[in-house]
Amino acid sequence: MKKIRLKSVISLVVSILAMSVLTMGTANAQFTIGIKAAGNASNYRQLTDRSFGLEAGVFMRLGGNFFFQPEVNYSFKSSTIKDAVDEITNNFKLKQHYISVPALLGYHFINNDNFKFRLTIGPRFDFKIADNVENSEWETNTVQWGGQVGLGIDFWRFALDFNYCIAADNFRNSTQGTSQTRQMNLFILSLGFKFIK
Repeated sequence: MKKIRLKSVISLVVSILAMSVLTMGTANAQFTIGIKAAGNASNYRQLTDRSFGLEAGVFMRLGGNFFFQPEVNYSFKSSTIKDAVDEITNNFKLKQHYISVPALLGYHFINNDNFKFRLTIGPRFDFKIADNVENSEWETNTVQWGGQVGLGIDFWRFALDFNYCIAADNFRNSTQGTSQTRQMNLFILSLGFKFIK
């Protein structure tokens, strides 16, 4: 577990430094900082009903038409897991609290003062703060990572984004020591406000 966490942190730091160097060299670089709130819908493929959660955090953009956008968000996810073992299906509620850190590269297709249209893509790292798995002996991984891609528009100081994330989460049975990897899909619709645009 500690090795996984260390690798994730190192990868995150290297990604942020590399992207910062690339975007700081961009001519006519722009700087943006703001806050955002979001709703999310998640499911573990073939093993759960879709559930909803919330996110809130801060974001920064650095660059021109090509830009770098790191974020730090509090993320809450709630899911109903269908755990099938030996033809017996058990449902249990999973509530997860994370600090999520996307490190995104983006491109503005339209980049005017009061209107922007953009694409973003990059890695996303989720660090678990707490979780609550009801009526189950399964535990979730401390660190989760995956990819995120999205489209967004800016109008004046407001930023509207739709993102799709995919990640593999590890579940471990605390009594038997067995593990399972389950793929999670996450859809995020967010509204942000830029203090500096």
